[in-house]
Amino acid sequence: MIILLQARPEEFDELSALVAAMTAQVRAYPGNLQAEVLLARDRNEISVFQQWESAEALSDYLIWRSGQEDFERVHDLAAAEPDFRTYTIPLQDQP
Repeated sequence: MIILLQARPEEFDELSALVAAMTAQVRAYPGNLQAEVLLARDRNEISVFQQWESAEALSDYLIWRSGQEDFERVHDLAAAEPDFRTYTIPLQDQP
């Protein structure tokens, strides 16, 4: 999953710190394989890359996260609704 966030210019530092703290929680969540924060201060953009062992693990996490207070704070600091994108990694043919 990739989450794209557009921060309000005056809120970039607070939003990036909040997203970094949330990403630490993601890394500890059952089924998470990887979580990274990517910053583009010049564009007020924050992206989060997450890799999950299954769609079910991601779904469980999203249900849990939606009930957390920090989730609402992200919306307060962002200039627009977060853009959530999910992908699958194709399996490579084995020789």
